[in-house]
Amino acid sequence: MISLVNGLRISATNLDALRSGAIVGAFSKTFLAIDRSFALYPDLQFENSDLVTVDLWAECKSCENIDITFGISELSQLTALSIEELESIFQQRASIFLLVLRVYKLPNPIQVQQQSTGNFVPLPETIIISEKIPILDDKQFQQIQDQSKDLELSIVSNQFLDTALDDEDFLRINPNLLTVESQEVIDEENQTNNSLSWIKTISTLGDRSIEGEDKKSTVKAGTDFENIVKRSLEFLGFTIDKAHKGGAGGLDLCCSEPYLLIGECKAGKSIPKGTTEEIMRIGMTRLKTESEFKESKKIIIGSGKPTPDVITFSTKWKVSIIKTMTLQKLVEFKAKYDGAIDLFKLKEYLQAGQIDDKIDEYIQKVEDDLKLRSHIVNLVKKANRKVGIDYLSGVFDASNYPKSLEDNELPDILIELSSPLAGYLGRDKGDAGKGDRFYYLRDLPLKNG
Repeated sequence: MISLVNGLRISATNLDALRSGAIVGAFSKTFLAIDRSFALYPDLQFENSDLVTVDLWAECKSCENIDITFGISELSQLTALSIEELESIFQQRASIFLLVLRVYKLPNPIQVQQQSTGNFVPLPETIIISEKIPILDDKQFQQIQDQSKDLELSIVSNQFLDTALDDEDFLRINPNLLTVESQEVIDEENQTNNSLSWIKTISTLGDRSIEGEDKKSTVKAGTDFENIVKRSLEFLGFTIDKAHKGGAGGLDLCCSEPYLLIGECKAGKSIPKGTTEEIMRIGMTRLKTESEFKESKKIIIGSGKPTPDVITFSTKWKVSIIKTMTLQKLVEFKAKYDGAIDLFKLKEYLQAGQIDDKIDEYIQKVEDDLKLRSHIVNLVKKANRKVGIDYLSGVFDASNYPKSLEDNELPDILIELSSPLAGYLGRDKGDAGKGDRFYYLRDLPLKNG
């Protein structure tokens, strides 16, 4: 399942050609990670309308930094933009990122407030993609992508390698380029943060003490909390089974993928007596088989303190209890590091009883793993050349590493970091898996907050 939180601004002409399936090329002002997913926002700056219809989304399959030496006519073929439009682009900037996009239809078009600036535009709400509806089938996409590859690229990064410019020379020759790009990355991050502002409301909605201010009924407060929990679980990667609805006689939570997860949401200052029995009774009634119920993970999510009988029966029947703030921590971590949470690894921490410390332990473990990988990427970067595993093992041992390595862990991490989906390191394969050499491609940044 894929979550879309923002839309890449695309020329209306370019977007029409993508929609028709005639091309797969587009532009971005900033670097995009391979397989990153986003909606496609049509750039309609000259139309007198407050709302823009967004009906497509895409996955980035390639991202190359190019300059005007690429060839205007070739770019026109790849993006369907006119020569005049392309010349205007390169008058404004020294280089730009050429993308290959796999384009899909949104299941339901949405209306987005028109914005005149920003490489990415935040969506009014997160779009969850559970089924892909491609514009081109696999064969058609591959054919057009192959045709695009026939056009020779003149990539800025290769030119810099040939001339061996260091960072100071690069900044001296291109003082405006990096400043503009850096600012756009910051703007994009700010827009993404704004589109994820709902995350900060998770714990608030779990505390029914806000009812007095908002004048919400108990039922309305409970419904709001249930909805934000479902949105949170979807954001984490679970698939909500909409056949199971909350309310009287129903399960508040039922996730069918990647594994069966059922539970109850309890807004307010306490998790009342009988909550655990409620899960057991409704779960055994609503699920298809007894074995399905036994194998399911069971969870209670609430801000309040569970009563003693809830604790007792949760231990007996293997029901996990987590505070709303703990759920918010998980979602915030997912927002910081999109691919970091492995729901199957998380499953191992969904143990019986109050498990907030276990979830904290899981988040810390993943964060430590990220720090380790970032450290290894930096070691390769500092080497400033292609290096082997023996060299990296030596410099790692001599470095101020964030955590120690397990036996034979370094080769596995290096291969992971150099996979096409990661793209932090490059890899020259040796013979029979031996003699691999690795080189730096891009940073693995650690985010604060």
